[in-house]
Amino acid sequence: MSLVRCVGATRNLVGECPIWEAERQQLYWTDINGMGVCRLDLRSGRVDTWKFPAPVSALVRTSNSGWLLVATGLQLLLWDVETDKRAPFLEVEDAKLGNRLNEGAADPDGNFWVGTMRNNVAPDGSGIDVDWEKPENRSGSLYRVSPAGTLTRVSSGWAIPNTMLWSPDRKTMYTGDSIDNVLYAYDYRGGSVFSRRVFTQGFGRGIPDGSAMDEEGCVWNCRYFGNCLVRFDPAGTVDRVIEMPVSNITSCAFGGDDLRTLFVTTASLGSRDVSLAGALFALDPGVRGISDNLFRTG
Repeated sequence: MSLVRCVGATRNLVGECPIWEAERQQLYWTDINGMGVCRLDLRSGRVDTWKFPAPVSALVRTSNSGWLLVATGLQLLLWDVETDKRAPFLEVEDAKLGNRLNEGAADPDGNFWVGTMRNNVAPDGSGIDVDWEKPENRSGSLYRVSPAGTLTRVSSGWAIPNTMLWSPDRKTMYTGDSIDNVLYAYDYRGGSVFSRRVFTQGFGRGIPDGSAMDEEGCVWNCRYFGNCLVRFDPAGTVDRVIEMPVSNITSCAFGGDDLRTLFVTTASLGSRDVSLAGALFALDPGVRGISDNLFRTG
């Protein structure tokens, strides 16, 4: 395993949701509080950025080449990167509820799963303090969005829903709640989930944020406030801990040649780290990842 290296000195406020575009050898990710999307071209090392009018929390590739589904504010947009055309797709919740979208990902059947949470981003990108002990702030829900735009609320009562990924055999879906320091596993079949149980809970460093799945069925989980990545085996047991040079580790994705590089996003907001907080990092974990699912468009 190689050392952790910085591959993008972006200083994102809250970098999140990296996704790999193999054909173009490019990595996309969001800056939630920076209200933007970043793209690293692995061949040239160039980083491009695009701005949006609201926090951008999630991205997913679609079956329409060159288009991404973007979660921003409470809205889903279809975005043609090359022309910067942005087409409204779906409003997930009423703004009066005081929430925003958070993490999202496509399932093996082409649906998009996304969570909502109490909005903690001010209009200027600064953070809003939320008292997570108050029951009214557990206002988040987990939704499934079909390719046709049908919205289904799967569950409610979430604080900060994070991590959405599927096992290599497509039989298990994982997600979690950062505030509860828990990752759950569900039986997954045909776009639906059943039998929620605790996958892992209470790991002592930071709180769980985004994750990536490797070909051995292990979950690589980023630990916000925890200075590390944790690899959990399929039984939910800690397999290894990767130390990171900054504290707020937000999400990760496999990419590069043969999906053997793990890219890691971080956050500078509220961090005491001076130079590298909010940067994009990479490491060679010694195992391949699996390809992300696509949101199926018409």
